[in-house]
Amino acid sequence: MSVAQSDLFETSIRPAEAPSEEVVALVRARLQATLALVKSAEAMPWSDPLAVIREDNAFRFAKGVLPPDEGARLWAEFDAEMDRLYAIANAGAQQGHS
Repeated sequence: MSVAQSDLFETSIRPAEAPSEEVVALVRARLQATLALVKSAEAMPWSDPLAVIREDNAFRFAKGVLPPDEGARLWAEFDAEMDRLYAIANAGAQQGHS
């Protein structure tokens, strides 16, 4: 194995470089906009199930860029709103099958 090639099975974790304040601000704005969207929604704002999964995963990943307390707070709010929207969607699906 060359020195330039990293070990695929390496167990030590190298600390990641902290994101710039500009990146943190962009991520914060994106997450706040997504949170505002789901809070104001009467139904799931994305019609494609894959888009729902993508948005959920994007939020889950991006929250890690923010300071831990802020990321956790935004995630808790987003997760609660998504639970609300899933409940609305499920209630509608059950009414359609009645």
